[in-house]
Amino acid sequence: KSFYISTLSRSFNQQLDQHGAWRSNFAHRLQWLSRWLTENELLDQAVAERLRGLESQIRTSKVMVAFVAEFSRGKSELINAIFFAGYGRRIMPASAGRTTMCPTELGYDATLAPKLRLLPIETRLEPHSLAYWRDQPARWTEIAIDVGDAERLAQAMAKVAEVRWVSQDEARALGFWNEETPDDNPVQDAEGRVEIPRWRHAVLNMPHPLLEQGLVILDTPGLNAIGAEPELTVSLIPQAHAVVFILGAETGVTRSDLSIWREHLVTENEGSDTRFVVLNKIDTLWDTLSTHAQIEQQIEQQRQVAAKHLDVPLAQVLPVSAQKGLQAKVHRDARLLEASRLPALEALLGQGVLGKRETMLRLAVDAGMAALRTEAERILKVRQRDLAEQALELQGLRGKNVSVIRHMRARIDQEQNEFEGSNARILALRSVQGKLLREVYAVLGRTALKADMVR
Repeated sequence: KSFYISTLSRSFNQQLDQHGAWRSNFAHRLQWLSRWLTENELLDQAVAERLRGLESQIRTSKVMVAFVAEFSRGKSELINAIFFAGYGRRIMPASAGRTTMCPTELGYDATLAPKLRLLPIETRLEPHSLAYWRDQPARWTEIAIDVGDAERLAQAMAKVAEVRWVSQDEARALGFWNEETPDDNPVQDAEGRVEIPRWRHAVLNMPHPLLEQGLVILDTPGLNAIGAEPELTVSLIPQAHAVVFILGAETGVTRSDLSIWREHLVTENEGSDTRFVVLNKIDTLWDTLSTHAQIEQQIEQQRQVAAKHLDVPLAQVLPVSAQKGLQAKVHRDARLLEASRLPALEALLGQGVLGKRETMLRLAVDAGMAALRTEAERILKVRQRDLAEQALELQGLRGKNVSVIRHMRARIDQEQNEFEGSNARILALRSVQGKLLREVYAVLGRTALKADMVR
């Protein structure tokens, strides 16, 4: 099934596509650089390993966007409008009342089949974290999905809204009943039972174009609800690259909203530029008895009040109608899409989430390249020093060879002169020897002996 990405604006989807293309291209370039340097022996094994790790980080890095709000603020509808309008219908449950009963992650892992994994709420009775349960597939309930069938996909996602009715004692054991805060405890039915979520955590693995590029969506239930998953505030939300905090445009910042913001979402040092506030359901302010200017003034007042109470820049408070935005995308209504103001949120998400992610990746790349440059310079300097030493040695040997050759030629000339002098002496000695030999022969020869015998 092809996925429809709105051509009415430069949406978050399109920006994520560009981010994925940038990561893929950079990873290929890093791979080529690492291979070239290795072939030319310009980096040691440690730096080569660092480059491979950097390449893997760029290829597989995730971008997590968490949607946080109290109940009935339109979180799931906003997710549908931004990410799943291409299906032509709602995928995440988004009806009146509480629809998201457990934290739900939407992502994609190519090593796994498309499926919805559900962790039973009973795992809370055991002292293990979600990280532990992720590696225990036998404890999850798995539902195979067909991403080309919107109806079945929506039916599968409806599982995250399932509930159970349990006794007060079981609710207390699972963390859904607390005598110290009786006002926050859920309402009991006629039999004294309590409604609790059926599932502790849900993970959807599906090959959506955005999820394939590393996007992870986290849809959260109300954080102030009694029995809220502790790991939401301990690990899941802090790990998110961006948080979208959703308020009701008609109610503004309520006491419960402010409590969630201050306790779980305020960042002291960094990350404030990726905390976005959405005033959802601005269509409730579209009053036919009010002029367009009056409606705009009401929306602007709500923006300013929210920015002041939450201490965020006004530019990060955006009025939106998720419902009208979804409707506009499905029916390709450009005027309604503009009125919903959804494109402005998509653009801001792209700049904040992907911009920060690219900045983080670029910083990591810069650090890796700096280490690589340092190592390459060190190796080149060592090679240059070795070559200089070898050149000096060769120059030294060249001077020594000239001296040695000159000395050897002198010795050869001397020996040649000595040889020639010896040859002359040998000839003289031979002449004397011949003379002496003749004299001996004259005395001891046969003639001389005969004469001596006659005498």
